[in-house]
Amino acid sequence: MQAAILDHINHTPGIRSFKRIAVAYDASSAAERALHAAIALAMRFGAALLLARVNPPQSETTDSYAGLREEQASEANELSVISNRLTRAGVSSRVVIRGGIVGDTLFNICCEENVDLLLLGAYGYGSKDRQTLGSTAEFLLRAVPCPTLTYGPCVGRTFDHPTHNGPILVPISLPCAPDELQRAIAIAKLFKISIDVLHVTHEVPAGRALNLEHQCEQIVECFRAEGIGACWSLYAGSPEVLILGRALEIDSPFILMPLKWKNRLSSTTSDNIAAHIVRAAHIPVMTYRVA
Repeated sequence: MQAAILDHINHTPGIRSFKRIAVAYDASSAAERALHAAIALAMRFGAALLLARVNPPQSETTDSYAGLREEQASEANELSVISNRLTRAGVSSRVVIRGGIVGDTLFNICCEENVDLLLLGAYGYGSKDRQTLGSTAEFLLRAVPCPTLTYGPCVGRTFDHPTHNGPILVPISLPCAPDELQRAIAIAKLFKISIDVLHVTHEVPAGRALNLEHQCEQIVECFRAEGIGACWSLYAGSPEVLILGRALEIDSPFILMPLKWKNRLSSTTSDNIAAHIVRAAHIPVMTYRVA
């Protein structure tokens, strides 16, 4: 397995740096934190920053429509002020404001602008037995071709806060396909940070522990072969509880999760696990799509 993965990675085109960063801004507290992080990342990587605002279709009455237009104009002016300040500080930035379905419009912006990283705030409430992201965020995490750094409702600090000095936590599923590691390796290199690989299973069948440990060690060796410090952990129990607990234990700046492309948002070992993580995590979650 290790040789096959290394061969695949070594023969794939290099992944670009974060040269085009977009942030979805809707004036929510989560979006404000995402904006702060986007500015920090643009400065760190010398990237161009795209401040994206999408005004969804409205069905308000004439009276409320006037108030809505005033609010949208105020938010657009705020983004223009931020963009002007960034330009004066040497950060290339511009504002894009469009109307339409939020998820579809942000997806189109990311594709048209060849965005390397999207940041957004996420929130939303489902039924008692299923916590979800907001529908827009859940669609985007499944659809956009670039990595997405999501600020959920429990995140109180940005990824670059000095108290988060640990490695990036990378939850994985097993077996792990080569394409699931490519972007994780590239992202670890870009941030110049070590990683902590974590596999969580609800239970370890008798006689399979050594096999799972061997697979984890092979995956970690792939990172080490690329000059990235790496270690691994294997736990049995609730994936969301153990992933969140491990992130706290190692002071991770953000969680990096490959997402499976299925009918619903899913990652690692069960459907909708990524939604649970983003909804409850105290740090942002970066996701990227794999087939």
